[in-house]
Formats: sequence, C-alpha cells, structure tokens
Amino acid sequence: MDITNVSAAYIIAEAFLHYPLMEYAFKGHTESQRLILLHRLFAKCVSAADIYGGVILTDDKLGAVIWLPGKSSQLNLIHEVRSGMALIPFQVGIKPTLRLMNHDAKAEGWVRKNAAESMGYIWNIGALPEARGKGYSRLLVDQSLDQMHNLGLTECWLKTEDPKNVTIYQKLGFTLMNEMVVKSSGITSWALKKDV
Repeated sequence: MDITNVSAAYIIAEAFLHYPLMEYAFKGHTESQRLILLHRLFAKCVSAADIYGGVILTDDKLGAVIWLPGKSSQLNLIHEVRSGMALIPFQVGIKPTLRLMNHDAKAEGWVRKNAAESMGYIWNIGALPEARGKGYSRLLVDQSLDQMHNLGLTECWLKTEDPKNVTIYQKLGFTLMNEMVVKSSGITSWALKKDV
C-alpha cells in the first residue's frame, strides 16, 4: 500500500473513532483497540477505492475521502478478494464485520435501489481532529465531484449515521433523500444526494 493510501486509511480511521456505527460495530473494545481495528478496516476500504474508484488526500495530509462509481459501489466477491476486503473478518473480527454488513446492507441497499446507474458514492470522508471545522469536507467533496464528473457520473450519493453530518452535507448542496432506523443496529442512517 502506498503512502497516500496508508495516510488516507489512518485519517479515516481517526475520523470514525467515535462514529455511532463504529462504536456499535466494535462494542466491547477499548478506544485504542477500536482505533487499531478501524485502521485495518479502512486500509482494505481504501485499497478497494484505489482500484475501483478514487482516493483523495489533502496536500497537508489532514483530510481524506474515498469514493466508488455506481457500478462498483457494491463490491462483488472478485472485487473483495482483489482489494483485500475479503480479509476484513479475519483482521477485525467476525462479530464487528457482521454488524457492519447487516447495517450497511439496508442503508447502502436503499441508496443503490434509488440512485441512477450513473451515480458516484462517497464511501468515507474524514479529517483529523485539528482540521475539523476548517472546510476540509467542502474541499474533499468538490474534488470527488470533479473526478466523478470527469467519468461521466451524474449524481453523487453518501450516507451518514451522525446527525450533525446531515446539516454539514446540506450546506454543501446535498439533498436529504431518506432517513431510516436500521433494524439490525437500531442506528439511524441518512442518505443524501447531489447532482454532479
């Protein structure tokens, strides 16, 4: 894994340390254990995005985003093996993996069902604590939209399980399309969309 991907995985793991879905998935782990496991998880996600979509790291290495084009927003078994994502259950544990898969099957499944074929999906976006509130989300979203536009994608989707993110994304021009409580996790998931 190159330095850009290592940095992106670290940033996203740090950004998601206290994220409601990750606290649920890694219930019973200490904060330091959760950070190690999140880094392992996001290293595989970044690897998949690097192969099938996009990885963007800010010049100062304080913010990162990973995204997938519509045709790859649900990785099949071949994609998971090639990117290393098939190893996630062995590297972060079966129980956390199942919790994430069951939650995302509903939340991301709704997005895939309602999005156009020519969609891009912002999979994960984050900034290190010292960079939060300084416009990194706008910069990373704009760069993602530019890459999606250059590929001919017409809409960008994302989901969040943190209610404060809904307002942030709406300020960035996203429209709230769905709010659902996922039965398996009991966590609310919001889906948002923006034209590319």
